[in-house]
Amino acid sequence: MNTDVITKEQTKEVQSTFTTQTVIRRWGNSQGIRLSKEMLAKMGLKEDDTIGISIYDGKMTIEKVNKPKYLNLQERLEAFYKRPIDEIYVESAQEVDVGDPVGNERW
Repeated sequence: MNTDVITKEQTKEVQSTFTTQTVIRRWGNSQGIRLSKEMLAKMGLKEDDTIGISIYDGKMTIEKVNKPKYLNLQERLEAFYKRPIDEIYVESAQEVDVGDPVGNERW
């Protein structure tokens, strides 16, 4: 008698599996694959979305990459320090002299 129990997570994983085949085609000097509309929908992707591709043990994984929510450095610093830019402590705003050039640097 088989006493294996399938957890909710395993059931969800089985239900969300989608398998298809496609062909690698030449695209300029590279090769590319096309993803069907159905695949994109299942992944929550649309045209011009950024994806991350990783390869581990001969298997390729494609994931949606969330773009940064900060438009500039000021917004990023404010989010990191959780305070307005004017309230962020700066140790020193003075330039630091690192000495005379030692090679062919051009300043």
